[in-house]
Amino acid sequence: MSKDERKKLIEAMAEKFTGMDAEDKALIVGYQLGKQEERQRWEQRQGEVVTA
Repeated sequence: MSKDERKKLIEAMAEKFTGMDAEDKALIVGYQLGKQEERQRWEQRQGEVVTA
């Protein structure tokens, strides 16, 4: 995927997101926060394994 194609895709996704109602936005943001927390826990466990 070229840089221009990627930029157009991101812009289209942003437009769709801004057009959503607050409930749908909250659902997506909540999902993203959950994934971020999972990633942090995973990285913390990986650090513990390396130092052990």
